[in-house]
Amino acid sequence: MDIRTDLALPFGRVHAGLVESLVDDGGLRLLRATRGTILTHEGDAADHALLLVDGWLALSKTLATGDRQIIDVMLPGDFAMVGTRLVAVAACSVEALSDIEYAVIRPAQANGPGDSRARLREAMAASILVTQARTSELLLRLGRSSAASRIAYALLELHIRLEALGRTRGATFDFPMTQEKLGEFTGLTNVHVCRTLRRFERAGLIAHPDAHSIALTDMTALCDIADIDLEMLRTQILLSRV
Repeated sequence: MDIRTDLALPFGRVHAGLVESLVDDGGLRLLRATRGTILTHEGDAADHALLLVDGWLALSKTLATGDRQIIDVMLPGDFAMVGTRLVAVAACSVEALSDIEYAVIRPAQANGPGDSRARLREAMAASILVTQARTSELLLRLGRSSAASRIAYALLELHIRLEALGRTRGATFDFPMTQEKLGEFTGLTNVHVCRTLRRFERAGLIAHPDAHSIALTDMTALCDIADIDLEMLRTQILLSRV
């Protein structure tokens, strides 16, 4: 992984001004990793947070049998507490779902003086709240909903979050998750995911403009399947710019 000390953030990234100020202060360096890289394994010693600047990350838990559950998907601007001084062990594994750019935030950096550090702490606290909101919505569907509802919710959630970043093209967005990873996120087998996506496509609810993107062509129907109010969900899971 190459360490970058220069920074040229394109318009539309959440926390762009905050990241720039932290880099300018000399306390934050940006790292890169390629798709499939495991940044942290569950159970590793860890006392840091991650800020994802570009790309997609998955946080996951794994059973002794090898079965994996993705508990959250991080998008640009998201923070994740991997470990702290008081609980200095990673509770989950962190895997790059695409090529990524990110920063590791140590306790000394988060707790340091200055306006940029205060803004960082505020952003991290707010990020924890919206992460809890996303997790609660996902858990509700994992425990009480059908395969169709789980997948519809996951696609809508990702679209809402990417739209806020300026990373959608109408109803279309880049989608680096494989069917296997989508299954790990929704608690479904690869077969279930494949069948459900095909059913959605045949019904005109989604489309695949190319191999690396997806279009939500009937959001009203997807919202009905996921049992969500789209505007209410936006207010719950979106983080204001910092």
